[in-house]
Amino acid sequence: MKMCAGFWLGIGAGLVTGAAVGMMKPNGRDSMKTQVGKSIHKLGVAVDHAVDNIVSEMH
Repeated sequence: MKMCAGFWLGIGAGLVTGAAVGMMKPNGRDSMKTQVGKSIHKLGVAVDHAVDNIVSEMH
């Protein structure tokens, strides 16, 4: 249960940090697309690691 709460806390912190960094960046269409793509990729990697950890602890 602690792992799940930590996971959601980490996701929330990452989204807030990403939004803050995104607001500080210059507003260019290509720049925004690149930033969003990188953020989505990082989020996917974080979710994959979290799922792997949860599954490994269940066994």
